[in-house]
Amino acid sequence: MKIDPVLAQSIVNKMMAQIPYNVNMMDEHGYVIASGDEARINTLHVGALDAIEQKKTLPMAKSFGQHGRPGINMPIFFDKKIVGVIGITGEPEKVTPLASLLRVATELLLSQNQNNLREKKKETALNRFLYQWSQVTDHIEDKTDLLLEASQLSIDILKERTAIAVQLKTLPMNLLDPTDFQISLSASTVIVLTSQSVTIDRFTAYCQKKKISLGIGLPSVNVGLSVNQALQTLRISNVFDRPDQINYGQVAFVDTLLGSHLSLTPIVEKFQDANGSESGSDLIQTLGMYIRHSGNMVQTAKAMHIHRNTLGYRLTKIKEDFDLDPHNTIELFELYLGYLYFKDASYHHNLKQPTASGIN
Repeated sequence: MKIDPVLAQSIVNKMMAQIPYNVNMMDEHGYVIASGDEARINTLHVGALDAIEQKKTLPMAKSFGQHGRPGINMPIFFDKKIVGVIGITGEPEKVTPLASLLRVATELLLSQNQNNLREKKKETALNRFLYQWSQVTDHIEDKTDLLLEASQLSIDILKERTAIAVQLKTLPMNLLDPTDFQISLSASTVIVLTSQSVTIDRFTAYCQKKKISLGIGLPSVNVGLSVNQALQTLRISNVFDRPDQINYGQVAFVDTLLGSHLSLTPIVEKFQDANGSESGSDLIQTLGMYIRHSGNMVQTAKAMHIHRNTLGYRLTKIKEDFDLDPHNTIELFELYLGYLYFKDASYHHNLKQPTASGIN
């Protein structure tokens, strides 16, 4: 353990603001690293060197040499080793109690700093491990290095866990169980790994109340799978403006379709052209709502607050513009695919773009 000169100078400054004496702090070799007298910095303090060699407090009753003024030199101990010396100029009987108090305070600060460094090192190791763990999508039982590190951290990584993706910078701690883990993937997205159903319930209730986007993956030993599912759920619910779709099971089919990279450029371009006008945007919104309500004309018109005749006109217009009939099951599915790819592409280009009502 070495005393940081910046910390030492801070201690000296604060001490000298309270007492009418000059204070020096020396390192384990007797060199001044902090002082009320800048000229003393980096010079050898003979009295401190004697205190280090004799491993005891040494009062100096008489002046000698340029800097040999009366005072006290008191060793600072950490883990039973001398790591520095405190020197206070003045009559020894007056400054010794002050030096004792300063030594205690310094030793406590060093101990606290050491504990903070250990905690930071432990936190860094944990964060690195959590990131690596969250990438595992198969055969976790074969990841020997990860299993060993998990054992050192007392984490059972062979237990099924569910990933929750939340669009928040920081999480309220009352939502987490002591056995949960959190990973900050970006400035706006946090992943929680949990084996507790109560944690899932708490997050669901909190996010729905606060209107915060979240996605929940399926439980898995290979948590990377659940993490990807949670992130995809979060993305898809945002793309189609469906805050009610928070579980991967609700979006798995859409995720599969989008992940298939189907060749749909012509129909997607038709959607893009239609989106360039207000009437075209109305058609896209109408199609989304029509599919969401399984082709039920009454429910669709009611949800859109339009007359059924208006809905009929728009569906006819969709048939004309897209050359696909919404009343034909096969052609409606083609429209559905085009809609999915169009919405996904639009979302990636502009996350703030107003979206039409989504689809199941």
